[in-house]
Amino acid sequence: MKQLMILLAALALFPMGNASAHDGMDMGGMSTSADANKGVGVVEAVDREKGTVTLSHEPIASLGWPAMTMDFAVGDKKLFSKLATGKKVEFQFVKQHNSYVVTGVK
Repeated sequence: MKQLMILLAALALFPMGNASAHDGMDMGGMSTSADANKGVGVVEAVDREKGTVTLSHEPIASLGWPAMTMDFAVGDKKLFSKLATGKKVEFQFVKQHNSYVVTGVK
């Protein structure tokens, strides 16, 4: 019984990740779209080489964030076609490890 409890505790500490695909991309270890947060912001900078976008976003109530400017990783390189400097966008993002990843842009 003690070994079973240790095993269950270990499994709780090391999640297996999500092995499903999203838009043709393996999203293992990334939150699902049901966990996605939404924001509205202006694109300040785009760095395709680093795979990031800098957004000045409005407050994000779901996380208790005030309005701020921050960098996000871009999960799917196809999203860069919707990210032009100065453009106001609605975006979805998830937390992946210690960073935030844009998963959708309108």
